[in-house]
Amino acid sequence: MNATVLPGLGTFRIGNRFRGLVEMGMALGGTLFFCLTLFRAMGERDESMTLPQAFAPHAFHLLFGVILVLGSWLSGVLFARGLLQK
Repeated sequence: MNATVLPGLGTFRIGNRFRGLVEMGMALGGTLFFCLTLFRAMGERDESMTLPQAFAPHAFHLLFGVILVLGSWLSGVLFARGLLQK
């Protein structure tokens, strides 16, 4: 039987494609969020500021973007590894 179980979504046949779309959306969203935060931090930087001083107010947003991207990559790799073992 070709079905996938996702938490909260039950068992359905298009689960693999839906999970892939969610992971790609998270990776893309996290990358865009990180880049926009990076550009915002660089735009607010004065010439007298160092790079860590410029990034300090945006550290949480930058970290959140990194977590989104790494989380989606890790989830995708583990999911693909599970598919290859079948």
